Amino acid sequence: MIIKFTRKIRQRVLIITSLIILLGGGIYLFKPNTIKETSNIEEGNRNKYTIDVIFDDESKRLMCNQNLMYVNKTGKDIDKIYFHIYPNAFSKREYAPFEDNEISEAYPNGFNEGYVDIKNVLNNSNTLKYNIKGDKNDILEVSLGKTLKPNEKVSIDFKYNVKIPNCLGRFGYGDSTVNITNWFPIACVYDDRGWNLKSYESLGDPFYSDTSDFYVKILMPRKYDIGCTGKVISEKHDNEKIFYEIEANKVRDFAFILSDKFDIQTDSYKGVLISTYNLNKDLSKYTTEVAKDSIKIFSNLFGEYPYDTYSVVASDFYIGGMEYPNLVMIDSTLYKDSKKFILEYIIAHETAHQWWYSVIGNDEISEPWLDEALTEYSTVLYFENKYGKGVGEKLIKTMEVQSRNYLCHNIFKATTQYKDSTEYSLNVYTKGAVIFNEVRNKVGDEVFFNTLKEYYSKYMYENVNGAKFVEMWKEKGVDLDKIISEYK
Repeated sequence: MIIKFTRKIRQRVLIITSLIILLGGGIYLFKPNTIKETSNIEEGNRNKYTIDVIFDDESKRLMCNQNLMYVNKTGKDIDKIYFHIYPNAFSKREYAPFEDNEISEAYPNGFNEGYVDIKNVLNNSNTLKYNIKGDKNDILEVSLGKTLKPNEKVSIDFKYNVKIPNCLGRFGYGDSTVNITNWFPIACVYDDRGWNLKSYESLGDPFYSDTSDFYVKILMPRKYDIGCTGKVISEKHDNEKIFYEIEANKVRDFAFILSDKFDIQTDSYKGVLISTYNLNKDLSKYTTEVAKDSIKIFSNLFGEYPYDTYSVVASDFYIGGMEYPNLVMIDSTLYKDSKKFILEYIIAHETAHQWWYSVIGNDEISEPWLDEALTEYSTVLYFENKYGKGVGEKLIKTMEVQSRNYLCHNIFKATTQYKDSTEYSLNVYTKGAVIFNEVRNKVGDEVFFNTLKEYYSKYMYENVNGAKFVEMWKEKGVDLDKIISEYK
């Protein structure tokens, strides 16, 4: 997540406030990009989601029909498939994925439920048995009624409705936007530990998914504009309704955000359509420039951004920022002249997640450092490349002070092992960035950046773990374990 500046505005503001005091500096030009990458996952091996959605504005409900062509990549015979149904984590106050001291921010009008109502699950018109499980009733177990062998495919149809809560989190609606994220049944990852069936927890980003293809059709009131994963391939409307066909290939999820108040600005970079959806028109140009600079800088540092579209969307979202494929959510209250530095920082951080989460995935609950620490250090690199090395050094020095003053210990724990979001953020983000800077100092820029480029190229569209990341450095003659052991 944001920065996760997040809850993060609250904690990370500790860092950002210090940074505002320290930073002054002139602006330096970034270097041009040179790298192009290709897919490592063949189309036939990807799951394919086809979803038809009707959005009812009055009831804030989605009526959905979904087909999933599922590919058995477990390496084993299976007779069940598991799905995350994240909206059910919003069905009860005690389930809500927020810390207790944040409930009033998440639900300024009082708790309001959200959920998914599964109507039926079919395979070629044959009804399939299913059970709803998990700590928050957010796991769907579907029995296939037959054995699916490795690499075989099965077609599964779902009919369901989704109730969107009046909530200012990732999933919900406020006065200006409707945030439709983590909203549909998405297949759980099966890895060397088996099925990953973790619930929607309050700390960190509790998401882990496989790269898939999406084809989504949405019918909704014409008054709304839409920011979404993927690209709109068809748009039709009458006086009241608008109908979108959207395609998104080689992505981990599909999210969309609606508003009738957006000021939309566009730019491009090497064929990438960059769009910003703003709720403060005075900052539309600024956010578009930051979004474009972020894509340029990270493409140069790590490898080309591989998609056709990228959107930065101002949202009714109190947690700072959140990443999804091709799209990031940004807290609309940050769109003020007095908060431009924080706004730029969060946009840059969330954009870096397009490399470390979207293209290369990982279990964000068990190993949050693998994407978040690297993303946080990537944000430092953004400021270094855009404004000069001295600015990056000031950022790192401030993070070093934060790490010492707040007694940070182990960045390599699961999100569920931290006591609260402050401890999580200061360890995984702040101390994590400090560690990556130490690695860079010890191995030198050439080895450091070449290894990250190779990591990006080698594992595009795959899920990785810490062991694979460490092994990558060993192949370069770098004992990463030794470097980071002192930080455990």
